[in-house]
Amino acid sequence: MKNRIISYLSYGTLILGAMIGGYALINIYILGRNLPSGVCPVTNNRAFIYSAIALCCVSLVLSFFEPRKEEMK
Repeated sequence: MKNRIISYLSYGTLILGAMIGGYALINIYILGRNLPSGVCPVTNNRAFIYSAIALCCVSLVLSFFEPRKEEMK
């Protein structure tokens, strides 16, 4: 049971990190179209990018604690 919780947390954090990263990329693209040249839209979305990277790293670390397929049988 404990291994299933770790597996669900790993997949959940990966999906959440991917969603936040996708939102940040879309937001950067939309802001980049409307800003004048020389202005960086990434600085406004830095918190989203860092949180997406952190969630994906947490997912990677949690994936090391998941049981292998042979051990589950």
